[in-house]
Amino acid sequence: MKKTLLQLLTVSAVAASVMLPLNAAPAAAQSAKTPAVSANGDLSPAGGHHSDHGRLMLTQQELVSRIAQLTEKKPLVIQQWLKNYEPGARVTKGEAARLGFKAIAHIPSEHAAVTDIKVLSVATLEITFDSPLTAADVNLDKAKANFQFDNGMTIRNVPQLKNGARSTYVVPVTVQQPGKTYSLTYKGKAAGKFTGSAHTVKLAVARQVTADTFELESFRKDGVVDYGYVVESYFGTRGGLEMYLNDRNASGGKSYDIISSLRDMSVTLTPEGGQPIRAAYVPYTQATDDRQAPKFRLPAGQTLTPGVTYKVTADWATVTEASFTARSAAPLVIASAKAVSPASVDITLAADPRDELFSGRSVELTDGDGKKLTAVYKVTSRKGAVGTFELAAGTQLSPGKSYTVTASGSWATQQGKISLNTDALKNS
Repeated sequence: MKKTLLQLLTVSAVAASVMLPLNAAPAAAQSAKTPAVSANGDLSPAGGHHSDHGRLMLTQQELVSRIAQLTEKKPLVIQQWLKNYEPGARVTKGEAARLGFKAIAHIPSEHAAVTDIKVLSVATLEITFDSPLTAADVNLDKAKANFQFDNGMTIRNVPQLKNGARSTYVVPVTVQQPGKTYSLTYKGKAAGKFTGSAHTVKLAVARQVTADTFELESFRKDGVVDYGYVVESYFGTRGGLEMYLNDRNASGGKSYDIISSLRDMSVTLTPEGGQPIRAAYVPYTQATDDRQAPKFRLPAGQTLTPGVTYKVTADWATVTEASFTARSAAPLVIASAKAVSPASVDITLAADPRDELFSGRSVELTDGDGKKLTAVYKVTSRKGAVGTFELAAGTQLSPGKSYTVTASGSWATQQGKISLNTDALKNS
């Protein structure tokens, strides 16, 4: 069996048809044609990729693409498996065999079962399976159905495969009760027990950002890293700052706490001599512009009072410099607006905020008849000072009309009157 598999991988460089005999191969691959068998029993190269002096007529780019499809990974991740990736370079039989065998272990399975559960912190688990999870099983709705805990615990966001790991995932959960025993059921089967931890992640400093928003910054030098730098789904999007952590969550001899997804998380902000305020996490702000500084926002309509000292506390984190004195914060300034499509506009600020300060914000577009449309920021769309805002479902800009653009609320002012011209949409 091993010899036959090696022949398959060697001569055809893990083309989809070559992976047919593998039990774990995706259904799509199972409909492909099998390689031809020669008179002496050897397998002929699939898809016309014949051998030439030890090299297959198959480029590294083609090999990477096939393995990426088979393993449901980004091509960029598979490129790291090659010592020196060159898209147009032809693949050797040895490279094809080595990567093919590695790919087999990384084929996702809908039958994956839990083999280990580690508690990383009060709101984060690390769960290992016997096989990688399928893309369908890391869909949030599906994951919430698959992962069932007792004692009131739930999963908060999707499991995230760690960089370099075969099947170990960072799993954000609701805050645990220290010392309490929790049981996990995965896809209806008992998957293990663990004891709730009191360990919180250590954040460095609380800092005001705008009139209604503050941030909690942490640093790698302190042994704290945001999950966006250590999981595969974000690999290639972190400006070369990605990290590989071993099974002890260490790198270069240094151990790290992982800040998992902060979806649905909040902190308590208490003004000196006043009542506590719940501040909710602002989505998609926890690791942007090469900083680990998630944003938290006061309830709608509330702002920080200049001169008042506030203290941040949380059940999932400990903040070293937890207090700050509020100051008068100037709003962002909208400099221009451009219609991108009937359902979206680009809003340009007077200066690059160098952070994801658009998140959760919206603008109003008012036509000459006084009819108003609302456009909400499209998360992670910001490029420098420009962010894309999308109109509500079922609403569109009218080609040929002019709109006046204003911020919804006090998060931004306008640099004079901002007009949005839609003449360009007439031909779209």
